[in-house]
Amino acid sequence: MSTLASSILVVRQGRALGRAPRAGDATLAWIRRNDPLLAARILVHETGTGAMPAVAAGAGAVVLWLPTGLRDRFPVCYREASAICELAARRGAVVVNPAGALSEAAPRTRAALWAQAGLRCAPSHPYHNRTELEALLKSQPAPVVVRPEWTHTAQFARSRADAVGVALAGWQCAGSLMPFVDTRDGERREHPDSVWALLYHRKRVYVCGDAVLPGEVLFSEAPVVRPENCTFQRYVGWRALLQGVACVRRVEREAVAADLAFARAEPEHTEILRQAVGLLGLRFAAVDYSNGADGVPTLWSVDPCPDLLGWLSGGMPLLRRTTPRLTRFFECTAAFLRGLIPDAIDRRRTA
Repeated sequence: MSTLASSILVVRQGRALGRAPRAGDATLAWIRRNDPLLAARILVHETGTGAMPAVAAGAGAVVLWLPTGLRDRFPVCYREASAICELAARRGAVVVNPAGALSEAAPRTRAALWAQAGLRCAPSHPYHNRTELEALLKSQPAPVVVRPEWTHTAQFARSRADAVGVALAGWQCAGSLMPFVDTRDGERREHPDSVWALLYHRKRVYVCGDAVLPGEVLFSEAPVVRPENCTFQRYVGWRALLQGVACVRRVEREAVAADLAFARAEPEHTEILRQAVGLLGLRFAAVDYSNGADGVPTLWSVDPCPDLLGWLSGGMPLLRRTTPRLTRFFECTAAFLRGLIPDAIDRRRTA
């Protein structure tokens, strides 16, 4: 096998095409430090930075670390990534997260694919202008969740007026409308004083081929839970020095305990989560979900190029054991990449 045929081409979005080329930076740095044999096989190309890389015609595997909704959000990036995937596929190379699949994994299409397969998710109703949005709001009682096409970031709206305001805040009135699902239901009845009943939650796992790696559980007073509004963000940066205060506050103490337990336990719902990623034509992605009162997960979103929050930016790094958590993700990703060209890596290790 030639050196080129045993290489992995990683395609990322260049700064000129809408996003700083940061996806996978920490992972690639870890691989360079800890697995130089694998690192020597990885070549990185950023879209929009010049002609198509020559290695695309000969790489043994092509991995796209690019966002969902690629065709609609970043059409120039999509066309370049599609050309790379087509060239690689013609010569029989492995293609992970192809450009077409990333486009179909947009919010308004993935919910339909999941629902058709019987997976629980919040139904997503697309709108393309204000008139369509207002028509949807007549049949969908508030509160609702609005995901504008221009941000792909879900936002909570308590009233119809709030929903219209969110939709009109960007440069185009298009996106998806979803019913609000209260993740506290069930727990409020069974354990009304627990952190699961007092706060909203969102779980994240990483699907790397067949492997499913638990990531984190975030809690927030906000109905749409994100890293920037979760309880752990009170202890970001220099405020990490104050994270011991969380041991005094019961709700924060329970949130840390639940997060640690989730990250250390065997992954839950593995078949459902693998299926959720596979239905979208993806093999590598983070999946966000919440457990319902009956224990069945409600799927929210996928992220095929997750940006991991580091030691200082993730909140409570000591209490939450951030460093070993990051290491587990890097090891899992490296194992997935090695599996794409196993013969080349194995031969070099035993040489």
